[in-house]
Amino acid sequence: MNTLQLKNKIIQRISEIEDEDLLKSIEILFSASDENIAKFLAFANEQIHNGENEETEDFTGYIKEWVKSM
Repeated sequence: MNTLQLKNKIIQRISEIEDEDLLKSIEILFSASDENIAKFLAFANEQIHNGENEETEDFTGYIKEWVKSM
Protein backbone atom coordinates (compact mmCIF):
# COMPACT_ATOMS: atom_id res chain seq x y z
CA MET A 1 0.00 0.00 0.00
CA ASN A 2 1.44 3.40 -0.87
CA THR A 3 1.32 6.53 1.27
CA LEU A 4 -1.75 7.99 -0.40
CA GLN A 5 -3.70 4.75 0.03
CA LEU A 6 -2.71 4.58 3.70
CA LYS A 7 -3.79 8.18 4.30
CA ASN A 8 -7.14 7.55 2.60
CA LYS A 9 -7.68 4.40 4.66
CA ILE A 10 -6.96 6.29 7.89
CA ILE A 11 -9.22 9.19 6.89
CA GLN A 12 -12.03 6.76 6.02
CA ARG A 13 -11.69 4.98 9.36
CA ILE A 14 -11.70 8.25 11.32
CA SER A 15 -14.76 9.49 9.44
CA GLU A 16 -16.64 6.36 10.60
CA ILE A 17 -16.03 7.09 14.30
CA GLU A 18 -19.05 8.53 16.10
CA ASP A 19 -17.76 8.52 19.70
CA GLU A 20 -16.90 12.13 20.63
CA ASP A 21 -14.50 11.10 23.41
CA LEU A 22 -12.57 8.86 21.04
CA LEU A 23 -12.39 11.65 18.45
CA LYS A 24 -11.10 14.07 21.11
CA SER A 25 -8.43 11.53 22.08
CA ILE A 26 -7.38 11.18 18.44
CA GLU A 27 -7.21 14.97 18.16
CA ILE A 28 -4.92 15.10 21.21
CA LEU A 29 -2.75 12.39 19.73
CA PHE A 30 -2.48 14.19 16.39
CA SER A 31 -1.56 17.45 18.11
CA ALA A 32 1.54 15.77 19.54
CA SER A 33 4.89 15.67 17.76
CA ASP A 34 5.56 12.94 15.22
CA GLU A 35 8.19 11.48 17.56
CA ASN A 36 5.72 11.22 20.46
CA ILE A 37 3.05 9.73 18.20
CA ALA A 38 5.55 7.11 17.04
CA LYS A 39 6.44 6.26 20.67
CA PHE A 40 2.80 5.87 21.62
CA LEU A 41 1.96 3.72 18.60
CA ALA A 42 5.01 1.52 19.21
CA PHE A 43 3.81 1.01 22.79
CA ALA A 44 0.25 0.23 21.67
CA ASN A 45 1.48 -2.22 19.03
CA GLU A 46 3.71 -3.93 21.58
CA GLN A 47 0.75 -4.36 23.92
CA ILE A 48 -1.37 -5.83 21.13
CA HIS A 49 1.36 -8.25 20.07
CA ASN A 50 1.81 -9.33 23.67
CA GLY A 51 -1.87 -10.30 23.71
CA GLU A 52 -2.70 -7.90 26.51
CA ASN A 53 -5.29 -5.99 24.51
CA GLU A 54 -8.09 -6.96 22.21
CA GLU A 55 -8.84 -5.08 19.01
CA THR A 56 -12.12 -3.81 20.43
CA GLU A 57 -10.52 -2.29 23.53
CA ASP A 58 -10.95 1.46 24.01
CA PHE A 59 -7.56 3.18 24.08
CA THR A 60 -8.95 6.50 25.29
CA GLY A 61 -7.59 6.00 28.81
CA TYR A 62 -4.15 5.06 27.53
CA ILE A 63 -4.04 8.10 25.28
CA LYS A 64 -5.09 10.46 28.07
CA GLU A 65 -2.44 9.07 30.44
CA TRP A 66 0.19 9.25 27.70
CA VAL A 67 -0.66 12.89 26.97
CA LYS A 68 -0.48 13.76 30.68
CA SER A 69 3.03 12.32 30.86
CA MET A 70 4.28 14.40 27.91
